[in-house]
Amino acid sequence: MKDNARLRLETAADSNIGLVRTNNEDRFAIVEIPCDGQPGTLALVADGVGGHAAGEVASQMVVEEVVRDLSAVHCADPVRELSRAVVGAGRAVFNRSQEEESLRGMGTTLAAVWVIGGRLYTATVGDSRIYLHRRGKTIQASIDHTWVQEAVERGVLTPQQARIHPNAHVLRRHLGGPNDPIPDQRLRLDEDEPADATAVHQGCALEDGDALVLCSDGLSDLVNESEIERSLRHPRLDLSVKELIDLARNRGGHDNITVVAVRVPGKRAARTGWRRFIPFGL
Repeated sequence: MKDNARLRLETAADSNIGLVRTNNEDRFAIVEIPCDGQPGTLALVADGVGGHAAGEVASQMVVEEVVRDLSAVHCADPVRELSRAVVGAGRAVFNRSQEEESLRGMGTTLAAVWVIGGRLYTATVGDSRIYLHRRGKTIQASIDHTWVQEAVERGVLTPQQARIHPNAHVLRRHLGGPNDPIPDQRLRLDEDEPADATAVHQGCALEDGDALVLCSDGLSDLVNESEIERSLRHPRLDLSVKELIDLARNRGGHDNITVVAVRVPGKRAARTGWRRFIPFGL
C-alpha cells in the first residue's frame, strides 16, 4: 500500500503473569509517535531478567526511555533514531544498576515496531520476537539473539533441535549490560530469505491486511507460527491476543506471557477505526 497520512491501525495488547512466576517482569506499550510529518504508531515488548524485582525495573525503564526519547526527537531518519533510542535505553538501565546494589545485573530484551505513514521499522535485542502475518501466512520476522540461534546459523543445530535444547534461553544480547548491544534491524519478509540480506527491508511498505505480533518468549516457547496465523483470523484483534495468551497458559504458562498485535485494516475494514491501549506499566 502507499504511504497514507490517514492510515489507522487496529491494535491490541495484554500481558499475563502465567502459571508459575510470582511476578510479571514483562512490560509493553503502544503509543502514537509521528516522524517527519507522518503519523506513527510505536509498539514495544520488553522481557526483564535479573531476579527479584530487578527484571521488571529494567523492562519498565527501557519501555519508558524509548517512548520518551522518540517522543522528544525531531525525527528524519527512523532507522537511525530507533536504534539510537534503544541503545540509550539500555545505557540508562546499566547506569541505574550501578547506583543501586539491589538492581545489579538487571537487564531486559526488547522488540520494537514503529509504523510510520504505512511503512515498517523494527529493532530487537534478545529473544522477544516480531512475527509478520501477510497474505494468509505468518513468519518470524525478527532473529533471536541466543546461543541456539547462533548454533542454527552455523549448522550445528537444526531449528527443531534448537527448540528443545537446554541452552535455548541463553541470551547472547540484551539491554542493561556494560557494553552497548547493537540493535538488530534485520527484517525477514520471507522465511527462506538469508538473514544477512534482510536489513534492506527497513521502511518497507505494509500491505492491506498485514499484521504484526510482538511477544515475549513466554508465548513463543509454547505457540508456533501456524497457531499465531490461525488466531489472526479473528475479525477482532483483541480476541486474537486473548486466544494466544490462553493457549500458552493451557500449555503450562511457565513464564510471563505478553502479546502486542498491530494490524493494517483490509479494504473492507478500513472504516472500522482503531483501538488504543494505555501502556502497561507506564
